[in-house]
Amino acid sequence: MNEDIKIIFSKNLNRLMELKRETATEVSEKTGIAYSTVNDWKNGKKMARGGNLQKLSDHFGVNISDLTSENSAHQMIVNKPAFIELKGKVAAGLPLEMFDVPELVSVPYEVRERYPNSYLLELKGDSMNKLFMDGSYVLIDPCDNLENGEIGVVRVNHTEATLKRFYKLGDAIMLQPESTNPDHQNQTYDCSEGECESISILGKLVWAMTPIGMKF
Repeated sequence: MNEDIKIIFSKNLNRLMELKRETATEVSEKTGIAYSTVNDWKNGKKMARGGNLQKLSDHFGVNISDLTSENSAHQMIVNKPAFIELKGKVAAGLPLEMFDVPELVSVPYEVRERYPNSYLLELKGDSMNKLFMDGSYVLIDPCDNLENGEIGVVRVNHTEATLKRFYKLGDAIMLQPESTNPDHQNQTYDCSEGECESISILGKLVWAMTPIGMKF
């Protein structure tokens, strides 16, 4: 087998594994191919053939040629469309109730693969305008915990949601804006007084984009 072909295949396989955040062990378990074989492919020692190529093709959702052609995996990923649901609007000012919006937004394929459970929200207001314009789309990866200083969507009063930088300070929770508008101040909730009971974390900000056609 030509050494160059094995290296090309290895690069394409590693690229696809990286995008799916899968290890050789996970690929082995999901395809039924021996771990040692997957590892040899990954390290450019061997080339997949016949039925195993088809298994990899089915697993990654690509054509066999995407695994065996030079630059194919990269080009395939660049050109492949991906969409994420725009679920509603979130306030960058005072908390605003979210609502469902039946719309799909095109995003880079790598983003969709990296955050498969994520959703988009349209940002409204100017309390985060040091970082994002009013009308920007923010990508939220669902979670129920944030580290101090991370930006996320926080539900307040059980029904409303706001995008802010999050801090847990002893017996208090602080939601910090990032704004040039002095009207926006830190929002602090005293947990010892029961003010945190109505607060829950919905997800972490992982990516953002400016919609096509937005005027600056």
